[in-house]
Amino acid sequence: MSFRIIIRRLASFGQTSLLMVMLICLPSSSIHSQENTTPSFTDQDIEFFENEVRPLLVEHCFQCHGEDEKAIRGGLTLKSRNAILRGGDSGAAIVAGKPEESLLISSIRYEDFEMPPKGQLNPEQVATLTKWVEMGAPDPRTGTAAKPKTIDIEAGKKFWAFAPRAKPPLPKIHDPQWPQNYIDHFVLAKLEDAGIQPASDANRETLIRRAYIALIGLPPTIPQIDRFLSDERPIESAFASVVDTLLESEHFGERWGRHWLDVVRFAESSGGGRSLMFPDAWRFRDYVIDSFNDDKPFDQFIVEQIAGDLLLHESHDQKIEQIIATGMLALGPTNYEQQDKELLRMEVVDEQVDTIGRAFLGLTLGCARCHDHKFDPIPMTDYYALAGIFGSTQTLVDGNVSSYVTRELATEKESAANKKYRDRIKKLTSRQNELVMQLKKIQPDSDLLVKPSSNRR
Repeated sequence: MSFRIIIRRLASFGQTSLLMVMLICLPSSSIHSQENTTPSFTDQDIEFFENEVRPLLVEHCFQCHGEDEKAIRGGLTLKSRNAILRGGDSGAAIVAGKPEESLLISSIRYEDFEMPPKGQLNPEQVATLTKWVEMGAPDPRTGTAAKPKTIDIEAGKKFWAFAPRAKPPLPKIHDPQWPQNYIDHFVLAKLEDAGIQPASDANRETLIRRAYIALIGLPPTIPQIDRFLSDERPIESAFASVVDTLLESEHFGERWGRHWLDVVRFAESSGGGRSLMFPDAWRFRDYVIDSFNDDKPFDQFIVEQIAGDLLLHESHDQKIEQIIATGMLALGPTNYEQQDKELLRMEVVDEQVDTIGRAFLGLTLGCARCHDHKFDPIPMTDYYALAGIFGSTQTLVDGNVSSYVTRELATEKESAANKKYRDRIKKLTSRQNELVMQLKKIQPDSDLLVKPSSNRR
């Protein structure tokens, strides 16, 4: 079942929502119990299938859902009635006798999936398949449907990328003098296995140029090169000083922040349809650069971008910084002209889930939008659990051409005034407590000490 249909049903929070939850939780044997029924069809029913339905399936569907198992798309084959009833990755293709509940019918109507993808069937052909499902899907073809493939979550957890980090033992090497660190042992072991000698160490001119290009994206100046060449300290100490200097440079954040901006698909316009400009996108860009230059802990960096507007803050400036961080969720490519506003909202959610998966997990979560992930241990239910979180977040402003939610941020002048106000309150509170302490000396039983407010501003 498509993302659009599922979310519409869940969004109603009524009986259909309950029905969807029940369908998700039912075992496959319950969902596909219609396979086990063997209704009796008349000769006229079978004749209708052979003359009207089978030719349509062969001409328009069998290229992707026919006999050739290697060419099967979406796990769906139409080679027998049982196979159609069982369906594919997105569930049963039809519900016999109920065309309005059948994925095949909604797909050929282009209501969620668009099948056939090369062009929609004409109204008469759609009517023929609809009538066929209404009749109970008569079909003389027999055969046991192949059991759909399922993912093994527990087996998936054993894949190296999902296992806790471990420190493997050092491999045996022939030249124990060459390695300078733990990783070097593994590099040398592979080189020795291949019969390759390690390259000689780079000279100082090459080394300083590599460091500058790698860390700040700019070549060293002649004076900087000369200073490094004339440094009489051992190469290790001299080079460490160069690296420390480059890490302190503001250009470090500019250089390496660019990589992160690529990861989270940073842009200054929306793209897609009528492109909207993001006039304040520079704020997120500067937030990323400053985070690198401030050596912000990476876990904090992640949390701020996902939920910075919900975090506690120690100051007004920190509050603003965390709000700016969440701009990451709004900078994606979006067709704000989309007139189906519910579909637009769900497309934004899908894009956010996909970005979160790629940026923070290194996984293509979007694959689980229509079926359990083919390779990673991500069931479809997990995808929609995550989508539900982003679906509860206000991101869009509806309109003929929709827009994105904005937040008013204090100007530099306003932030300074706010800081001045807070400093003044702090001084007054301190002075008040001094007076209270003096009063307590006169009246020991008084309890007038002012406690710091727990309310954050």
